[in-house]
Amino acid sequence: MINEYTKALTEKSAEGSLPSELQRLRKYYKDLGIPTILDESLSELLLMLKIKNAKNILELGTSTGCSGTAMLLAQKDAHLTTIEKFDKVQIEALKNFELFGVSDRVTSLLGDSYETALTLTGEYDFIFLDCNKASYSRLLPVLKNLLKKGGVLFTDNVLFRGYVSGEATPPKIYNALTRKIRDYDELLASDKDLITCFFDVGDGIAVSYKK
Repeated sequence: MINEYTKALTEKSAEGSLPSELQRLRKYYKDLGIPTILDESLSELLLMLKIKNAKNILELGTSTGCSGTAMLLAQKDAHLTTIEKFDKVQIEALKNFELFGVSDRVTSLLGDSYETALTLTGEYDFIFLDCNKASYSRLLPVLKNLLKKGGVLFTDNVLFRGYVSGEATPPKIYNALTRKIRDYDELLASDKDLITCFFDVGDGIAVSYKK
């Protein structure tokens, strides 16, 4: 895994790129046990977003809206379309988008990520995949169709606690999910329409460029 020195520096960079109010909100949700993208992964996400200079972003897995808010604060003229499966979580995210003054640049959709993605017709120059990990492989061809040529697909949790890479042994309850994520990683690596790099950052990230 990423060494502790590099991890600390990357986390410091992530903290410095966020308003203090958003930092506190992320910590609040983490303390409650609500899944939130890790600091070092968020830092890489925002870096790739800035390099791409993304204008039309698709996020699968809104959660409480912290990552979406961070992306919109980083890209002042970008629009975010974000999908969340659970209505109570979506309501929380909408409150946070309003709190940070980005709600006018958000299209929030409620529903299953796969089924909802099938209804989309727009082209996106940046897609952040962070929803139900068991659905990643099924989502890939749909997301490729939605991604512009030259666009970037950013996937979180591709190493899943070290279980996928074999650095840690998964409990039996995670065996099936570990296999599904490994299958997704292999699909990414072998996809001839994408150039993908995998990074041992946070819970593992993959950055894919559409040729």
